[in-house]
Amino acid sequence: MFASRYVNDFQAKWVPPATPPAGEPLLGTADIQSLADLGNSFEVVREMQLLPFGKQTVIQMAVTLLLPIAPLVLTMIPLRELIGRLLKMAL
Repeated sequence: MFASRYVNDFQAKWVPPATPPAGEPLLGTADIQSLADLGNSFEVVREMQLLPFGKQTVIQMAVTLLLPIAPLVLTMIPLRELIGRLLKMAL
């Protein structure tokens, strides 16, 4: 609600007139910087996630953890059988 009111006030003050309000220089005003800060804060909140990591991180960790185990698995289960099991699980 605060952000909406601020944007509306900013628009009423700066957008319609062709020149800045009397006694208010366009350069050096804090209004524009405050609007940019408000927009950046909104972007930070919008991009927040429930977990601090994504799908890509989970996949990387799984590969990193399972890669050293691969040679051991291949000594216990033939490669063709392992591929068959993986295909059955994927489908």
